[in-house]
Amino acid sequence: MSDSAEVAPLLATREDRSWFGMPRWQVAALLSLIVWLYASILVHLVLQWVGPSRDPNFEHGIFVPLFAFFVLWQDRKRLQSIAPAPSWAGLPLVVFALLMLALGVLGAELFFSRVSLLILLAGLVILFLGWVFFRAVLFPWAFLILMIPIPSLIISQITFPLQLLASRLATNLLELVGVPVLRQGNLIVLAAMPLDVVEACSGIRSLLTLITLSIIYGYLMETRIWVRVVLAFSAIPIAVAANSFRIFGTGMLVQYWDPDKAEGFFHTFEGWLIFVAALVMLFALHRLICLIWKPRSTAAAPATHVQQPVRATGTNARAGSLRFVMAAAVMLVTAAGLQARPRDEFVPAYLPLSSLPSQIDGWTGTDETIDQPTLDVLGPGEFLLRDYENQSLPQPFINLYVAYFPSQRSGDTIHSPNHCLPGAGWIPISRTLVEIARPDGSSFPANRYVIVKADERQLVLYWFQAHGREVASEYWAKYYLIADSIKMNRSDGALVRLMTPMLKGESADAAQARMMKLGTHFVPLLDTYIPR
Repeated sequence: MSDSAEVAPLLATREDRSWFGMPRWQVAALLSLIVWLYASILVHLVLQWVGPSRDPNFEHGIFVPLFAFFVLWQDRKRLQSIAPAPSWAGLPLVVFALLMLALGVLGAELFFSRVSLLILLAGLVILFLGWVFFRAVLFPWAFLILMIPIPSLIISQITFPLQLLASRLATNLLELVGVPVLRQGNLIVLAAMPLDVVEACSGIRSLLTLITLSIIYGYLMETRIWVRVVLAFSAIPIAVAANSFRIFGTGMLVQYWDPDKAEGFFHTFEGWLIFVAALVMLFALHRLICLIWKPRSTAAAPATHVQQPVRATGTNARAGSLRFVMAAAVMLVTAAGLQARPRDEFVPAYLPLSSLPSQIDGWTGTDETIDQPTLDVLGPGEFLLRDYENQSLPQPFINLYVAYFPSQRSGDTIHSPNHCLPGAGWIPISRTLVEIARPDGSSFPANRYVIVKADERQLVLYWFQAHGREVASEYWAKYYLIADSIKMNRSDGALVRLMTPMLKGESADAAQARMMKLGTHFVPLLDTYIPR
C-alpha cells in the first residue's frame, strides 16, 4: 500500500508534465500566445517562400525550419538527458524580443518582426530550461536566421557588387576565348546584343541557397567543426564562380548561336545546370579535404543515459509558475496592445504623378515608358520618368524621375540611385551633399553626383521625400519611415531624382544652377503629389 502511494505521485507528475519539466498546459499556453503574436507574420513569410508572389532570392527558406526540426528530432535523446536549469536571464531577452516585435509591426519593418521570433524563442529556452540547454540547441536555432529574407536596404548593398563582379569575370572569360566584348558597369555589350546583368543574375539567389545547402551538407556528412565552417564559407567563391560561368555561357550562346537563347528556357536551364555544377564543386572540395586531412576514426560513443523527469519540489514549482506568469503576462500585454492598434494603415489621398504639369514656365515635358521588367524590380509603386526641354534656352534636357510608394509596409522599398546608376554603366567621379533652395528661402539636403560613361558626363541630384520632409541619406529615410509608421500609421514615401547632360567644360555648380532653373519651379509642386 505504501509503495502504491509513493508511485502514484510520480506517475501523475510524468503524465502532467512535459519531458522538459514544464506542465503541459503552460507549454500549450505559451505556444498559443506565440501563434497569436506571430501568425500573420509567419503566414506572410511562408508566402514569400512559396506563394504566388514569392521572392526568388529566398525560395530555399521553406527548407530551413524543416532541417532545424530534423536536427532537434535527431538530438531528442541527448536533449532529454539535459537537466533543466532555468535562468532569469531569459526574461530580459523575452522583453527585448517583444519590444522588437512591436517596433517592427508598428514601424513597418518586417525584418525586426521576424528576427524577434528567434530572440523570443531563445529567451524562453533560457528562462525555462537554462543556458546549457540553449547551447545544446544553438546550431538549429542559429540556422533559422537563413529563413528570414534580408532587408532590401541591405541586400541592395550585396547584390550590386556581386553584379559588377559577375560582369567583370564573365567579360574576362569572353575576352580570353576571343569574343569581342565591352563592359559598362553591369552591361556587357556583344556584337549581337547587349547583356544586362540584372539583379537576378547577381548570384545572390545561388549564393544564399548554396550557403544553406552547404551548412546542411556539412552537418550531415562531416563531424569536424572546422571542416563544416570551411564548407559553409566556400559557398561564397563557388557561387560567384558558377554565376560568372553562367553569364559567360549566355554570352557564348548569344555570340555563336542565337541571341534569343539569352532568355526563356535556355537561360533558366543554364541556371539550373550551373547550380548543379556548384553543388558538385562543393562535394569535390569536401572529398579533397578528406583526402588531405583524413578524419580520425573514433570509438563508438557510449549509450546516452536519458534522465527521467524529476519530481518538482514546492520551491521549484513556485519559481516555475512565477516564470510562466511573467513571460505569459508580457506576451499577453504585447499581443493585446498590437491588436488594439488599427490594422489598416492610413494612406493619404494623393494626385497621380502623371498629372504633374508637363508645361512649367516654358519647359515642356515628354514622358518616357518604363519597361515591365524594370517595373517588376522597382515594386508596387507609382513612377514618373519625364524629359523636360526649353526651346528658348539652348541647353540639354533635364530628366525627372519620381518614385512614390503609397505603402512600404509589405517590405517593398525605394531603390536608391546610388546602386541603380552604376549598374547601368555610369561611374560616379564626384559625390557631394548640397543644399537645394526653396522659393521661400529655406533649403533641404540632396545628393549630387557627377557620373561618367565613355566620354559623356551627367549631373544627378536626388533626395528622399515624405510627409513634408526631405533627406539625402537612405538610412535616415528608413529611420523616419519607422518613426512615422509608429506615430502616424503611415509608410508612404518617395524618391525624387533630376539628371542632365553636362556641357563640355561645364562645372558641377554651373550644371546645378542650370538644372535649378526648372527645379525652382518644380520643387514647390511636389507637396501636391507627395503627401505631407
